[in-house]
Amino acid sequence: MGRALSRLALATVFVSGGRHVWRHPDGPAQGAETFLKSCRRAVPLLDRFTDRQLVRANAAVHVTAGAALAAGIAPAASATALAGSLVPTTLAAFPFWTQPEGPQRARQQGDFLKNLALAGGLLAVLVGGGRPTRRTRT
Repeated sequence: MGRALSRLALATVFVSGGRHVWRHPDGPAQGAETFLKSCRRAVPLLDRFTDRQLVRANAAVHVTAGAALAAGIAPAASATALAGSLVPTTLAAFPFWTQPEGPQRARQQGDFLKNLALAGGLLAVLVGGGRPTRRTRT
């Protein structure tokens, strides 16, 4: 029961955030513009897509993998997809190291660290595989 509640708590963040970004992608797309420019230099295939499309694709990953994680469907695969998408999300949305000292930098650094904590939770799902351990089964 504890693992299921943990997965549900993690999933809620991704489903809720992904749903919001899917419905309102323009702000996140604008915020990710600099990051996506560097991604396009490294991966020219990304030139086929607008920033808005890439942000919505990432939101779709968050919603679908988050829902699967909440439902306990392939929790390790869901956690892997979420962790993989969380890296570019975090780098694009919270580049605190580019900000001068001040409240904006502190806010971005805090959000960056929150995403790092989410990644830790996803890692815990991966390590546990989403299944009960031998100790909890006996």
